[in-house]
Amino acid sequence: MRAVSSGPGAYRDFTYPLNVFMHILTHEEGAAAYLHYGLFEDPGEPLLAAQERSTSLLTSRLPPPPARLLEVGVGLGTTMSKLVQRGYDVTGITPDASQIEMVRARHPHARVQCIRFEDFPREPFDAVFFQESSQYIEANALFAKAHELTSHVIVLDEFAMGEEGTLHRYDAFLDAARAYAFEIAEDLDVSQKAPPTMDYFMTRIPKYRQRLIEDLGLDSQHIDDLLASGRAYIDLYRRGAYAYRLLQFRR
Repeated sequence: MRAVSSGPGAYRDFTYPLNVFMHILTHEEGAAAYLHYGLFEDPGEPLLAAQERSTSLLTSRLPPPPARLLEVGVGLGTTMSKLVQRGYDVTGITPDASQIEMVRARHPHARVQCIRFEDFPREPFDAVFFQESSQYIEANALFAKAHELTSHVIVLDEFAMGEEGTLHRYDAFLDAARAYAFEIAEDLDVSQKAPPTMDYFMTRIPKYRQRLIEDLGLDSQHIDDLLASGRAYIDLYRRGAYAYRLLQFRR
């Protein structure tokens, strides 16, 4: 397997603010394995351990190998690679060409496609799962496509519990599932374990401000906006306006 650059050129073209998170993880941890939240048992534990706990929670709900899986939002390919090693038949998709390029560099044999979930061709899967990717797909479109592909949907993501914010409204998301014959099989609230991920980045973004500007071609306003967004997110979780949940749907 060929080496993968960890310098800014490897992720400069990632969508903002993912490029910021990749930059910080690379310099703080030596590499970035995941792009999603961690689930912390202890706020002081390593971020990677919390991220692996999050992924383990989701993958523990998958049918046993050699089930055929579709990962919607393949990220950096780490989860997909581990599932393949466990004997699963996995296809990963994302509409982000930069992520596809990095996945193929890190995992040359990965079966990945640069395509939107809504445009994915109709074929059968034992399960379709979303780890912080459902929020980018309109809820009715998500379940309409899922209905064509599978009888088992797993989602680990953030939701708005009321009218505030820009995330999927939790109740509307469940309504969309029911409209396409998916019934809720599990609803696990892990909101208390996710916010330390935001604290991790909020304490490090100021430290890397100048390097982020120089390496990623950002300006000070990008950094200020990201810090303001982070503070708002932390407040939304604190007030219960946002929640982080594991949902399983079956039909």
